Amino acid sequence: MCGGRGERPISASPALAALQDRIGIRFRDEALLLTALTHSSYANEHPEDGSGTNERLEFLGDAVLGLVVAEALYEEFPDEQEGRLTEWRSQLVMGPTLARVAETLGLGTVLRLGRGEETTGGRERERNLERAYEALVGAVMLDRDLDAARDFVRRTLQEEFDGLDGDQALVNPKGALQQMTQGESARPEYLTVEEQGLEHEREFTVEVRIAGRTVGSGRGGSKQLAEKSAAREALEALRRDILGAAGAAGAADAAAGADGAVDEAEAVDSDDAGRER
Repeated sequence: MCGGRGERPISASPALAALQDRIGIRFRDEALLLTALTHSSYANEHPEDGSGTNERLEFLGDAVLGLVVAEALYEEFPDEQEGRLTEWRSQLVMGPTLARVAETLGLGTVLRLGRGEETTGGRERERNLERAYEALVGAVMLDRDLDAARDFVRRTLQEEFDGLDGDQALVNPKGALQQMTQGESARPEYLTVEEQGLEHEREFTVEVRIAGRTVGSGRGGSKQLAEKSAAREALEALRRDILGAAGAAGAADAAAGADGAVDEAEAVDSDDAGRER
């Protein structure tokens, strides 16, 4: 099972076996796994392959994902109101979140892509990664059952779940960035710098700037999602700057304290020497 010119070869043995090790699931029917990794561009170029595209599995996986996430939020946060749970669900199933998880699982490296998609960065494209993750959820559901799909989603999204209750930047990164920069002379400005892809699967790249300086960038299947991703990156960068400044200030204070201690010690030594004379 070897790919054509547009695809990085992923024969059924090493690549699929390694992926199954990473996700912790052994497929009874590896054809389902292969279909979950097949982009429409590959299927169009290789109609003889017969595995189809991952779009139907994505449809199923999207529904399973929504159910599992909603169920988990309902059970884990019994005191939260519907509005907050809805925000959190949207955050957990949005493209940038799923793309990040897909990237950690290495899905991009084993996607089956057509020549054009391959050469234009399709393995890193957020929409492709998001779809592959959802298709994989659907494949797990069909190969095993809902319980297995539930376990897979909970394991792979656990880090995202853990961050919900403490960091509002995960839910509303644009609002958090606005709040963080309230004391600045300029508000965050979002600029769309690139659009690519077909009409039905556009991907936008947005930069967020403060006082003319780019502080973050993000990609997404809509301008709104790309802006949220850019705001999230900007928040992380600004927090690193703040920690770095605090560390530098602490080092300067420590150095000043050390200099003062040296001066004081020298003064004491001078006084002692004077008394001895």
